Amino acid sequence: MAFWASPAGQLVILVIGWLIIRASKRVLKRRWPTGLSTWDLMTPLLILCSVILVPAGAGAILPWLVIGWMSVGILVTLIQAAHNKELLYSTFFKTFWRLTDLFWALGFVVCFLLVIS
Repeated sequence: MAFWASPAGQLVILVIGWLIIRASKRVLKRRWPTGLSTWDLMTPLLILCSVILVPAGAGAILPWLVIGWMSVGILVTLIQAAHNKELLYSTFFKTFWRLTDLFWALGFVVCFLLVIS
Protein backbone atom coordinates (compact mmCIF):
# COMPACT_ATOMS: atom_id res chain seq x y z
CA MET A 1 0.00 0.00 0.00
CA ALA A 2 2.91 2.35 0.64
CA PHE A 3 3.99 2.03 -3.00
CA TRP A 4 0.75 3.57 -4.29
CA ALA A 5 1.23 6.63 -2.05
CA SER A 6 4.79 7.17 -3.27
CA PRO A 7 5.70 9.38 -6.24
CA ALA A 8 6.53 6.31 -8.34
CA GLY A 9 3.14 4.83 -7.48
CA GLN A 10 1.44 8.03 -8.62
CA LEU A 11 3.17 7.81 -11.98
CA VAL A 12 2.08 4.18 -12.30
CA ILE A 13 -1.53 5.18 -11.48
CA LEU A 14 -1.44 7.86 -14.17
CA VAL A 15 0.04 5.51 -16.77
CA ILE A 16 -2.53 2.80 -15.98
CA GLY A 17 -5.33 5.37 -16.14
CA TRP A 18 -4.06 6.67 -19.48
CA LEU A 19 -3.89 3.13 -20.89
CA ILE A 20 -7.40 2.26 -19.67
CA ILE A 21 -8.87 5.43 -21.17
CA ARG A 22 -7.08 4.89 -24.48
CA ALA A 23 -8.20 1.25 -24.60
CA SER A 24 -11.78 2.29 -23.87
CA LYS A 25 -11.61 4.87 -26.62
CA ARG A 26 -10.32 2.27 -29.05
CA VAL A 27 -13.00 -0.30 -28.09
CA LEU A 28 -15.87 2.19 -28.27
CA LYS A 29 -14.63 3.80 -31.54
CA ARG A 30 -17.85 5.21 -33.03
CA ARG A 31 -19.72 5.54 -29.75
CA TRP A 32 -16.95 7.64 -28.17
CA PRO A 33 -18.02 11.31 -27.96
CA THR A 34 -16.18 13.33 -30.59
CA GLY A 35 -15.44 16.30 -28.33
CA LEU A 36 -14.02 14.18 -25.52
CA SER A 37 -10.26 13.75 -25.37
CA THR A 38 -8.18 11.45 -23.22
CA TRP A 39 -6.87 14.45 -21.25
CA ASP A 40 -10.42 15.42 -20.30
CA LEU A 41 -10.74 12.15 -18.40
CA MET A 42 -7.22 12.33 -16.96
CA THR A 43 -7.96 15.48 -14.94
CA PRO A 44 -9.71 13.66 -12.05
CA LEU A 45 -6.75 11.28 -11.86
CA LEU A 46 -4.31 14.20 -11.78
CA ILE A 47 -6.29 15.83 -8.96
CA LEU A 48 -6.44 12.54 -7.04
CA CYS A 49 -2.72 11.89 -7.46
CA SER A 50 -1.92 15.44 -6.31
CA VAL A 51 -4.05 14.93 -3.19
CA ILE A 52 -2.41 11.57 -2.44
CA LEU A 53 1.01 13.28 -2.50
CA VAL A 54 -0.02 15.62 0.37
CA PRO A 55 1.38 13.43 3.20
CA ALA A 56 4.64 13.03 1.27
CA GLY A 57 5.26 16.79 1.25
CA ALA A 58 2.94 18.42 -1.29
CA GLY A 59 0.56 19.76 1.35
CA ALA A 60 2.03 23.25 1.26
CA ILE A 61 1.22 23.80 -2.42
CA LEU A 62 -2.17 22.07 -2.71
CA PRO A 63 -4.29 24.89 -1.21
CA TRP A 64 -2.69 27.31 -3.65
CA LEU A 65 -3.52 24.96 -6.51
CA VAL A 66 -7.17 24.89 -5.48
CA ILE A 67 -7.25 28.70 -5.21
CA GLY A 68 -5.62 28.93 -8.65
CA TRP A 69 -8.20 26.51 -10.05
CA MET A 70 -11.01 28.69 -8.71
CA SER A 71 -9.30 31.72 -10.23
CA VAL A 72 -9.22 29.98 -13.61
CA GLY A 73 -12.99 29.50 -13.36
CA ILE A 74 -13.57 33.14 -12.46
CA LEU A 75 -11.30 34.37 -15.27
CA VAL A 76 -12.97 32.16 -17.86
CA THR A 77 -16.37 33.42 -16.72
CA LEU A 78 -15.35 37.08 -16.90
CA ILE A 79 -13.55 36.77 -20.22
CA GLN A 80 -16.41 34.92 -21.89
CA ALA A 81 -18.99 37.32 -20.49
CA ALA A 82 -17.02 40.34 -21.69
CA HIS A 83 -16.03 38.92 -25.06
CA ASN A 84 -19.27 37.18 -26.08
CA LYS A 85 -21.65 39.45 -24.14
CA GLU A 86 -23.26 36.26 -22.85
CA LEU A 87 -22.27 33.21 -20.88
CA LEU A 88 -23.33 29.91 -22.38
CA TYR A 89 -22.87 26.83 -20.26
CA SER A 90 -21.62 24.61 -23.07
CA THR A 91 -18.85 26.95 -24.23
CA PHE A 92 -17.94 27.92 -20.66
CA PHE A 93 -17.65 24.35 -19.44
CA LYS A 94 -15.61 23.17 -22.41
CA THR A 95 -13.18 26.10 -22.12
CA PHE A 96 -12.98 25.77 -18.34
CA TRP A 97 -12.37 22.02 -18.44
CA ARG A 98 -9.65 22.29 -21.11
CA LEU A 99 -7.85 24.93 -19.02
CA THR A 100 -8.38 22.71 -15.98
CA ASP A 101 -6.61 19.90 -17.83
CA LEU A 102 -3.55 22.07 -18.35
CA PHE A 103 -3.69 23.58 -14.87
CA TRP A 104 -3.82 20.25 -13.03
CA ALA A 105 -1.19 18.67 -15.27
CA LEU A 106 1.16 21.48 -14.28
CA GLY A 107 -0.08 21.28 -10.69
CA PHE A 108 0.70 17.58 -10.49
CA VAL A 109 4.19 18.20 -11.92
CA VAL A 110 4.79 20.85 -9.25
CA CYS A 111 3.54 18.54 -6.47
CA PHE A 112 5.63 15.67 -7.85
CA LEU A 113 8.79 17.78 -8.05
CA LEU A 114 8.17 19.14 -4.56
CA VAL A 115 7.92 15.62 -3.16
CA ILE A 116 10.97 14.18 -4.90
CA SER A 117 13.22 17.14 -4.12
